[in-house]
Amino acid sequence: MHEYIRFRDQFAAALDPQFYTIQHVDHLYLSGRATLFTSENAAILAELKVYPTGAMDVHGLLAAGDLSEIVNELIPQAEAWGREEGCIGALIDSREGWGKVMKKHGYALHQQAIRKAF
Repeated sequence: MHEYIRFRDQFAAALDPQFYTIQHVDHLYLSGRATLFTSENAAILAELKVYPTGAMDVHGLLAAGDLSEIVNELIPQAEAWGREEGCIGALIDSREGWGKVMKKHGYALHQQAIRKAF
């Protein structure tokens, strides 16, 4: 719990409050639906995304802290966890910049969301 609290404010700052609250993220973590990976200066929260066929991806929910530690330490840890859990892949839903950062690590655009606000 201490490690989650250490990065909670940074997770909150990364959220779009129109869609997600930090209380929702707290619930995901405290209920065990999200798993926390930490290093000295970074953290990511990940979950198992289960598709209707039963196939699973490890899904990166939030990241905070040092980009190098996230990319080179924590994402590989989350990927290994996903493989151990039977995942067939890894998924990061985020801003466009993550696609550029993760391309050299084998990630490619899978789907694109477009949205219109009312």
